[in-house]
Amino acid sequence: MSLYKFKILLFLLVLNGCASSLKSFLDPSYLPGIVKSRHGTINQYSFTHKYLNASLKALPIIITSGTFKSNGQSFSEIHFKLYSKVKTINYKYIELYNSKGEKWEWGVYPKHKTIEKGKHFIVESYSIRIDSQVSQLLKFFDDDAIYLKFIGDINNFKKLDKKHRISLVQVLKFAENMANQ
Repeated sequence: MSLYKFKILLFLLVLNGCASSLKSFLDPSYLPGIVKSRHGTINQYSFTHKYLNASLKALPIIITSGTFKSNGQSFSEIHFKLYSKVKTINYKYIELYNSKGEKWEWGVYPKHKTIEKGKHFIVESYSIRIDSQVSQLLKFFDDDAIYLKFIGDINNFKKLDKKHRISLVQVLKFAENMANQ
């Protein structure tokens, strides 16, 4: 191969690499760390942040976003999970606070709540669609301190760690970009 052909081939390879990087940069749904979610249902193409998908910690909040397989309509959901060793908390309300004094609250509909008894933990799960609330939640989570409270037979209060909060923000940005396409 001549030096001229080699230079053209090298130029085309570099151009192709730049084009794919440029495409991902210009794609509004592209965000680093977003992966296929293991928390969705069979009829969804759902995505979340890799930290939320693979964390060894028992995370109390997971946000997923994606599209329905049947019609391509986009969705965003927030999943709350409470882990306990002894008995269920039987929560009826969920509240989120930030250091700015803002508060979000959800009433828990019993038919949408699941309770799973595992070997070491009892897991109470509740999911709700947040399609119309993504932009407001994005602003809410853009804070250094986010607190979560499950209100039930026993109240459970915890602060979300920084990695968890940042990963939630990334998924909300992904959801906002999908909704704007």
